[in-house]
Amino acid sequence: MTLPRISIITPSFQQGAYLEKTIQSVLNQQYPNLEYLIFDGASSDETLSILKKYDAEIDFWVSEPDNGQSHAINKGLQKATGEIVTWLNSDDQFTEGTLTKIGHYFSKNPEIYLVHGATLLFGEKISETKRSAPTKDLEILYLACLPYPQPSAFFRREAVEKFGFLSPNLHYGMDYDFFVQIALNYQIEKIEGTFSKYLMHPSSKSVSQNSGFAKDYAQIFSKILRSFSATHTQELIREMTNLELYHKADDTYQVSKKYTKSELYKAFLYNLKYQLSFYYEDLDLETCRKITNFLKDFAPDFVAEFPEISQINQRSKWLNKPIMQLLRKVRR
Repeated sequence: MTLPRISIITPSFQQGAYLEKTIQSVLNQQYPNLEYLIFDGASSDETLSILKKYDAEIDFWVSEPDNGQSHAINKGLQKATGEIVTWLNSDDQFTEGTLTKIGHYFSKNPEIYLVHGATLLFGEKISETKRSAPTKDLEILYLACLPYPQPSAFFRREAVEKFGFLSPNLHYGMDYDFFVQIALNYQIEKIEGTFSKYLMHPSSKSVSQNSGFAKDYAQIFSKILRSFSATHTQELIREMTNLELYHKADDTYQVSKKYTKSELYKAFLYNLKYQLSFYYEDLDLETCRKITNFLKDFAPDFVAEFPEISQINQRSKWLNKPIMQLLRKVRR
């Protein structure tokens, strides 16, 4: 069996402390049909010397000013020639044998557009923790958020040809925005396997800039709601507007799959739950109160299913930000 060409794109900026291990995790795959592309944003640390060290083994690299992560990834998507594509950030790593597993799976399942597996969270003073998408309501979660770890997700390059590149206007949820278009139109599959290691450190976006994710998630879900019949989404748009979370615009997504009104309703609740988790991590307690109060009134059964919503509601009412910060320090 001839394995498909897989293109790996690594966007990089000031990540020299981690980049070499990322590169090694790709090259050590020994995948016979690999294309590896690195786009660095003119880093001033040790990045350039690392890139020169691996120059003969990397298919293409450049270090030049860019407009951020999405721009760097888009440059890679424009240049990539592989049938299968993903990006691996410069502080993450692939696990052993990942690309061979992915190549075989896509070869045997031509109808699948995207596959995803588990990742292993790791970092200083962090116990390694396996994370993957839940099984329950997964098709609905594909609309509500990005329920799987991006470094462990691989997709057909045809998706870029059909839907275009990452949005330059989204700095946190650009992967959710891109992948939801696949979910709305093509088959996605969760498969067994831990395909990546996701480094948690203070400067990573997923640790330090959660409110940015929340705002992007609200903007993307607003666009999702506009993409369906008003009979299915009018009430949800009204409620998002009342919560001051709806982003008014005229753009929509292409949709070929069918969803019921109840499925979109459940996706709306999950999207709010994810926004809530981001705001809570940033200790935006006012927004947490607003979202949890709404959920308790609007969807009590959903709140009963997820006790953490009530816990956040109570903490946001009775505790303030300095106390919450102190409690977090004590727990650590």
